[in-house]
Amino acid sequence: MRAEEWELGTIQSSEPMVDAGSVDMLSEISLPPAKMLQVLVLEDDEADFLITRKALLYLDAYKVKIDWVRSVGDAEAAALNKSYDVVLVDFWLGVETGVAAINAFGGANSQSVVILLTGMPGEDVQKIALKAGAKHCINKNQLTPVLLEATIRSARHTQRLEKQLQQTIDNLKKANEAKDSFYATMGHDLRTPLNAILGYSEMILADSLGLHVPSQYQEFANKIHIGGLHLLEVINNLMLQNGNALETINKQLEDVCLDDLVSKAIELVQFLAVGKGAEIHAHFRNEKTFLCCHKSLITQALVNLLSNAIKYSGKDARVDLSVEAVNGSCILSVQDNGVGMSAAEIELARKPYGRVALPPDLAQEGTGLGLPIVERIIEGHGGKVVIESQPGEGTCVSLHFPRKGQ
Repeated sequence: MRAEEWELGTIQSSEPMVDAGSVDMLSEISLPPAKMLQVLVLEDDEADFLITRKALLYLDAYKVKIDWVRSVGDAEAAALNKSYDVVLVDFWLGVETGVAAINAFGGANSQSVVILLTGMPGEDVQKIALKAGAKHCINKNQLTPVLLEATIRSARHTQRLEKQLQQTIDNLKKANEAKDSFYATMGHDLRTPLNAILGYSEMILADSLGLHVPSQYQEFANKIHIGGLHLLEVINNLMLQNGNALETINKQLEDVCLDDLVSKAIELVQFLAVGKGAEIHAHFRNEKTFLCCHKSLITQALVNLLSNAIKYSGKDARVDLSVEAVNGSCILSVQDNGVGMSAAEIELARKPYGRVALPPDLAQEGTGLGLPIVERIIEGHGGKVVIESQPGEGTCVSLHFPRKGQ
């Protein structure tokens, strides 16, 4: 590497700057020491280098040690052999450009502050250099010590902010990974005992062992089962809201018979319906309807809608679930005869953790995640959720799936 190193000390004037009467006062002022910078200048023109050197020499806040190289190859060697605080790069170096030198110092991830020096008019050169990783650009024709010092300050500040931002992003990624791991573990640890609770309560209800379980015990088992199903719904919604399952919908699509899927969803909420005295009626087409979807997530969406319909309806409620095919697309609708919602309440229900107030005779249950989760699931399938409701007239929530192949 051909290089010339310039060690510059402080510049002193031969003329006195203050009179004797002010010396004592100035001696009491503690001025901040100038910071030492290792500077590399990549410049193939000696006259331009001397101009740059002179500007560096007159910096107020910095002392500098300067290395001078004339080619990209020498700059690459310098990058390997020494650490620099500031790298001043000329853009045109004969048949080469300074972009290769910027890349040699790490580009946008460089530990050095890279500043472009160019005499070329226009913005194209600056855009190229900034995209390659330079922090600032200076026009050679306007180079002064004041401009150079201000640019170095600004570029170093920009680099510090970028490093802090990147560190924050890295910390957030780690925190998000820890969150996902926590929810995955929590979901497993909660579902495992809950499955046993649901399984044994179903055995008691069905009197599977032929023990002639008293009706009062069966009533208690029914309440346990309803509570367990509600808890399972809450756990599933929390997992979906905070995990990454909704971001990977497209990776687990399969052709599913909607009739079977609807029947499964109704089965999962049947105990809740019985406990509330509600009736669920399914309306299918004459021929089976198939949908390419994420089976478990669509089942969860229907469970959420059916649960909401039951919760927001009084005794002897009726819930109708229908499957339609319109012009090649598919529509699943859940209609109830419950309390209904105003336009403002619909907007509230669409927000995570937003819960519409229930009448005093209806228990307030749930987390307020049911409908927002449904919307995220359906949007992840490329569909949309349509809500029609009026206070006192019930609610109809329709899931519109796009035509197959769209």
